[in-house]
Amino acid sequence: MSTAAPPIPRVELAQAPTPLVQLERLSQELGVELWIKRDDLTGLLESGNKIRKLEFLVGEALAQNADTLITCGTRQSNCCRAVAAVAARLGLRAVLALKGDRPDEYDGNLLLSRLLGARVRYCSDREWERVDEVLQDLAAEVRRAGGTPYVIPESGATVTGALGYLGCGQELVHQARHGAPAFDTVVITAFSGGSHAGLLMARQIAGLGAEIVSVPIAWEAKRVRDYVTDVIGQARGRYGLPVTVPDEIHLIDGYQGTGRTRVREEELQTVVRLARQEGIVLDPVYTAKAFGGLVETLRRDPKALGRRVCFVHTGGIFSVFPFRAELGRLLDGEALIES
Repeated sequence: MSTAAPPIPRVELAQAPTPLVQLERLSQELGVELWIKRDDLTGLLESGNKIRKLEFLVGEALAQNADTLITCGTRQSNCCRAVAAVAARLGLRAVLALKGDRPDEYDGNLLLSRLLGARVRYCSDREWERVDEVLQDLAAEVRRAGGTPYVIPESGATVTGALGYLGCGQELVHQARHGAPAFDTVVITAFSGGSHAGLLMARQIAGLGAEIVSVPIAWEAKRVRDYVTDVIGQARGRYGLPVTVPDEIHLIDGYQGTGRTRVREEELQTVVRLARQEGIVLDPVYTAKAFGGLVETLRRDPKALGRRVCFVHTGGIFSVFPFRAELGRLLDGEALIES
């Protein structure tokens, strides 16, 4: 990190640097050099962008002598699964507060979270409305049992978590210095916007030259921009990082679809098309929405984001499996127009 900042606790978990891969057939089709940074390959069960955030979140937890990680999310939360995997790897306990009732059978990320030993508290809709209180109740239970909890908000959405994508931006700069392409634009999926904030900080601290653009898949654009602004301000105040909020925070808006956990056929079509065209699997909930927005933007104007564009694949492959029925109907019906 910056030499001006005090040491920031970190535990190395990601298998990095993650590869940069050109999408050759799609690049030719779109008339732009399109690449993917394979941040879905940051590890095995900890795969995806969450592990970069958890390097700093868990680093802080260990610095506080925590022995139990507590977080929340949907039943198919990538972050919850990653927390469970990291806890198992490091010999910690994991407690998850998940929205919804206990399902009749485990699947996808939930199956993996339980397999990894996480304890689950299922939350009704009413409980989910006060999930922060639920997390604090779970932390109190851990303390009463003699443990030391560390609470991670949903998706690791804190300034500490955002440092993971400051690190990713530094990694892109390092890769460019060693022969990888320098990109005009780096595009990333946005839930809250923390990863976007991290990459923007890398522009100032590490000299990352690319414009940073995110595609919101749940929150409205203003809320994402406000969050990015807040995180950068917190990074300056809490960690002493020499960063300021840029004049513009660039988004590709309008691809939130029907909400974070609901998926339309067009997002499933994006998953299938990229799998068949380039051999890379997106997840329907997050990356397929964002990648679809990017491709649609480039179809309208191949020059919109510069000559060379990189999409950061933030992972989530295990989220494919709960959509097996929908994908099966789509594939069996051959509803896709082959390109």
